[in-house]
This record gives sequence, C-alpha cells and structure tokens, in this order.
Amino acid sequence: MRNNTSPIEALQNIFGYAQFRRGQAEIISEILEGRDVLGVMPTGAGKSLCYQIPAIIMGGVSIVLSPLISLMKDQVDALRQNDVRAATINSSMSWDDARDIFTAARRGEVNLLYVAPERLDSGGFRDFLSSVSIPLIVVDEAHCVSQWGHDFRPSYLNIAPTIASMPERPVVAAFTATATPEVRDDIIEQLSLVSPFTLTTGFDRENLFFHVEHQANKLKTLLDYMKKSSDLSGIVYCSTRKAVESVCLSLKESGVNAVRYHAGLDENERLLNQEKFIYDRADVMVATNAFGMGIDKSNVRYVIHYNMPGSIDSYYQEAGRAGRDGSPADCVLLFAARDIATARYLISSGTDEDAKKAGYKKLGAMIDYCNTDGCLRAFILKYFGERGAPEECGSCGSCVSDRERADITIEAQKILSCVYRMAERTGGRQFGSQMLADVLRGSRNESVLSLGFDKISTWGLMKDYSANAIKDMANFLTAEGYLSIGDGNYPTLAFTERTRPFLRSKARLMMRARDDGGNKKQGGIQNRERGTAKFERRRESSNPDLFDELRELRKETAASEGVPPYVVFPDNTLIAMSSQTPLSDDEFLAIPGVGQAKLKKYGKIFCDAIRNWLASKK
Repeated sequence: MRNNTSPIEALQNIFGYAQFRRGQAEIISEILEGRDVLGVMPTGAGKSLCYQIPAIIMGGVSIVLSPLISLMKDQVDALRQNDVRAATINSSMSWDDARDIFTAARRGEVNLLYVAPERLDSGGFRDFLSSVSIPLIVVDEAHCVSQWGHDFRPSYLNIAPTIASMPERPVVAAFTATATPEVRDDIIEQLSLVSPFTLTTGFDRENLFFHVEHQANKLKTLLDYMKKSSDLSGIVYCSTRKAVESVCLSLKESGVNAVRYHAGLDENERLLNQEKFIYDRADVMVATNAFGMGIDKSNVRYVIHYNMPGSIDSYYQEAGRAGRDGSPADCVLLFAARDIATARYLISSGTDEDAKKAGYKKLGAMIDYCNTDGCLRAFILKYFGERGAPEECGSCGSCVSDRERADITIEAQKILSCVYRMAERTGGRQFGSQMLADVLRGSRNESVLSLGFDKISTWGLMKDYSANAIKDMANFLTAEGYLSIGDGNYPTLAFTERTRPFLRSKARLMMRARDDGGNKKQGGIQNRERGTAKFERRRESSNPDLFDELRELRKETAASEGVPPYVVFPDNTLIAMSSQTPLSDDEFLAIPGVGQAKLKKYGKIFCDAIRNWLASKK
C-alpha cells in the first residue's frame, strides 16, 4: 500500500542526501506515475536510488533482478543500514532461510527483494510472484539482456515472458551504466518495455582520470604506481589467469597487500579473497574479468588494466569500478602491441561468425583508444553516442600530457604510400604492420623478397626508423582514421575514405613525441592531476589524522556488524566529517550520506571520536 512519503523526504530522511542528482527525480517520478523506464546512467550517478525510493513509497514487494550474489548482498546490507526492509534470495542460501524470506514478504515485511534472473526458472518463485502485490520489477545491469553488448546472460531473456505471465503487470524499470544506442534499443525490445521513459544522463564520470601508458616494462610501471598509492584500494585487471598469478606474486614480493581472483581458483579461495578485498583486509585485487561485476565497493581509488580489454564496452564497465563514491580516482591502461594478438586470439576462438565479426570491430575501437593522441574521455563518450562531447576534457592523460607534438606528415605519407604499393604489387592483398615495417626499413628477409617488395618504390624509405616507431605511427594513423584494420585473427592494414583526401591535401599531421624505442614517454600517470593525487590532496586538506581515526572506527564498527566498511560510511562522508567536525545531532545529519537511521546508529560514537580528537589538539 502506497505511503505518503515524498521522494525528496525519502532521499533526505532515509538516505541522508539534500538533493537529487541529475536524472534521479525525473526517473522516480515516471516510475511512480506507472510508466516503464530505461535509465542509462554512469556508475556512481545514483541508479539504485532511482528504484529504491519508488519501491519504498509504492509499498508491496518490489523485485530487483540482479546478476551477482555479491551485488545483491551489498545492496541489501546498505539498505538495512538505513532501516529499509530489504532481503535477498540466492543460491548460497538454505531452503529454510529462503522460505523464511518468502514468508516475511507475504506478511508485508519486505519492500525490496533482490534475486538473480535465474530464479525466474523456478516454478515455486513464479507461484510466489502471483501471491503478493508486486508494483515494480527492476532489471539491474540491463545490458546483460543484449547479445550486442557485453556480459550477455541468457537467463535475462526469461524476464519478459515471466512478466507477461503475471496476473497484473507491474511497472518495469531497467538500468545500466554502459550501452551504445544499438544496445539501448535491444534492451527495450528484449524486455518488452511499454512506451518507456528513456533517460540517458550521459556516460561521463568526471571524477575519473583516464590514462594510457605505452611501456615495454609494464611490471616496473605498475610497481612504481603502487609505491605512490600504498594505502589506497585498487583493482589490477589481467587478460589471462597466468598473468594474474605472475602479477599478484610480484606485487606481494614487493610488499603490496594483494590477493588474486580468476576462474581457475578454488571457489572457496575466490570467495575468501573477494571478502578480504571488500572488507579492506587486502588493498589490491589482481583479477581477470571474472571479478567485479556487481561489486559495489565504493572506495576503489584506481583500476589498472595490465592488458588491453577486447572492447570499449568492457573497459569502461571495468574501469568504472573506480571512484563509485564520487571522489577522484584513476583508470590506467598499460598497453603493449602484444595485447592485440591476445585479444584477437580470444575472439577467433569463438564459433559464431557474426559474433567474431562484431568482436573484431569492437577491438578495433579499443586499439584506436590506446593509440589516439586526442582526449581519452571524448573518445569514450563519442563511442557511446554521446553528442556534444568536448574535444578536450583537461583531465585525462592526453589532455595533461607534457609530451611535445611532432610533425609526422612526411612519415605518414611514406607509410600510406607503402600500404598502397604493397597492395598494388600483390593484386590487392593486405598486410599487417610487421610487414609494413620490414618493407619501409629495407629488410631482405625471405617474406619480403618472395613477394618482390624490395622492388617497390617505398622499400627502405624509412631505414633510419625502428620497427616500433613505424608501428606506432601506423597505429596512430589507424586511430585517426587514415588506415583501417581488417577483420580476422591477423590484423591487416587498408585505406579508408579519409586516406586519399589526406594524401592530396596540404594538411599537416601532428603526433606526440615518442622515444627511440617507439614507446610513449611517461606522462599523465605521474602528473599531479591524476585522480589519486587529487584524492590525497582532498584528504590532506581535511584533518588527515582525524580521517584516519574515523576510518579505523568505521572498520571496527563494520567488523562488529559483519558488513563492509563502505556500507557504514563511504570515504567522502568520512572526509566531510573530518573537515566539518560535527558534534551535535543536527551537525551530524548535515553530513552527506547521513540519514536518520545512521544518526541513530552511529551519531554518538562518531561524534565522540571527533570530540576526543578536538580535545587532543588543544
């Protein structure tokens, strides 16, 4: 039964925030009016409140379909901290525990029930759906319903038929953080949303600092970064299990409190390591992409990709696990050319030809991201179809780089001419960057001579350049749209519609300077504008020793309650406390993230800690 609480009252009194973020009020209003919704909002933008507040107001039992147990547990723990009646049913529970929750829901003691979409396959659960009032069904991580996106889960295809079979159709609200226009259309179709209110608040995560490092020695770069971020929480993603083992061992040998996670580990170890990371007993998680979906840990200050992912979709989803609390964070990608071969191999091992073709196309965009000299944030936003994205954000590795730009117009003309001459010589065949570099450097290896490439006019034109330098320029030309990479396991280079106009024009082509090895010089990762540096400055400006005391108190409190520390309070709430030093109930309520329930639970112990700290400074 609907209650009289208004959305703004719920926001302030239950969740402790003074005003809605962009898009939240509109989505909540549409749900309360009974309209289906598709919300595309970046991680950290407050998607959860968009359905939690309507569920609280509408009464009955709202069902939240969520993909992972860890996500559901975190959401339920956080809601219970605010005295919201929430529960989850998952595969790790005994039948007796699940039955108790079903009983409580039927008695009206549960407002939000979190379940996995696989639960819809159960006849018993479908019977439950017919036995209670269900005003709202929420589909979280809705991109999982689309085979055009990433993380596709066949169980999501059962959602629409299940809803259609219910005695009374509820409002359906779908949410995701990353979806191209094609995926957004597919979500609407696959979930059978009825004339949905669709809102895309933008994909930009302004608090994230994006950076690509081209480094031959990735491990050294990673260890150097870790030394500057020793007490911060972070994730390091690797593309293979072998890489996870190697990187995690190297970090631990260097004194980093790291744990590992991949599908080859025993389930108990995976669970134990995940809990260590979530409960702040381990600083760094080294993992494959098997880890992270649904992890709601808000104080992750950096995500480092040790290897290049296969698509921008996957990269942005994984990188977006940094800075969920809205505080500054880093997203760093350590790129090497061999990453391309690994990604292509993973795509080629599939059996669906259409999926492989789509995979190669997405990989091409990922490679372009790694090689562009333009704004990295703008590249991502344009990929997701966001119009009006700025050409420069002033807050990514490219925009703040101190590397000088060099004129490579002549070199570009030589490279493009060589691509043309090789194809002309062989009747239209296309070749990869290694052959291109061999020909331009005047190699006499067997493959070059057998094809007669030593006879073409571009043979040896760049003999004074290293192979890496030539490949880097070819990659840059690809990223700028003057060359394209063909589909298939072996990447070949070809002209685009921009190539010939460029060759005929007098335009100059500028590229950031490279070192002799063809690697980008160290830039934004050490720049004072990186996310972790900004976070450190924010923490240092707000009584850092008090912050450390409050963080320890939070950890002890969370341990006693069996919840992750960030569920008690996120870092930015602790920073506000350490800066504003509240001592009364009213002052404590004024801190972002403190509602009535948390004032009642934690107000006295945290205010006492602040009072004692202030007394010690006199």
